[in-house]
Amino acid sequence: MVSQPTLSQQIRLLEHEFGVSLFDRVGRGIEITEAGKILFQKSIAIMGMIEEARKEVSQLKHMKRNDLIIGISSSDLIYLKPRIYKFQEQYPYISIKLTDLQDNTKQLLRNKIDVGISIYLKTCNQVDSIHLFDEELVLVVSEDHPWAEKSVIPFRMLTNLQSVLFVKDFKIRKKLYEYAKKLGISLYISVETTSTSNLLNMVQSKVGVTILSCHLVKSYDCPNIKLIRLTDPTPTCKIKLIYPKYKVMPHTTKAFIDYMSEFIIDPY
Repeated sequence: MVSQPTLSQQIRLLEHEFGVSLFDRVGRGIEITEAGKILFQKSIAIMGMIEEARKEVSQLKHMKRNDLIIGISSSDLIYLKPRIYKFQEQYPYISIKLTDLQDNTKQLLRNKIDVGISIYLKTCNQVDSIHLFDEELVLVVSEDHPWAEKSVIPFRMLTNLQSVLFVKDFKIRKKLYEYAKKLGISLYISVETTSTSNLLNMVQSKVGVTILSCHLVKSYDCPNIKLIRLTDPTPTCKIKLIYPKYKVMPHTTKAFIDYMSEFIIDPY
């Protein structure tokens, strides 16, 4: 919808500005030059960025600015919830919703959660993370167990020890299997469950031993159990806070990231 004289004038102005020919006149037609191709490609990229900026500004405009959805694994990071509730006390205007963290990457990219706290992070160039702390895993036995008086044992001694653990798809169990595989040993699982309280009850009932996060066990009231540190190696899980890398970040998410970045957990 532009007349030819107007179009020709615009081309001449562009060529004058860049100091190169953008088109070669071939007979009654024209062909784009290499310089013209570069300008065209860069222009398309610029227009794309402008459109992306429009979308992000629109998202920000319609975003629920006082809501924060946090994905967290209730099975192995429940002891972090008091810390999260303290954040809400500092920012009472922010409405917090805790949801179960499953596939953290998909949940973030599909806007199901704003941030996640996880011990297992799939590599993805669209997700960024902050390392919060390393969580030590310990052997949990009943107070009548033959090892109850021990304070430390080598990880290798767990081979074929009758144990109760989380089901296979739980992150802590995957981590334990990685350690066992490196040592060339097997973990004998007699009972599987999805509940931390069930695991601890079975340990108390002398069904078997279990391996759990030290701070997770301490968050439960279990007087008839003993915690034994594992060495050579000491199994640990890296606790990370994850968030989308390229999406518009509301102030609620930024505030929570800053708050959790200063998080320090007491050592064992």
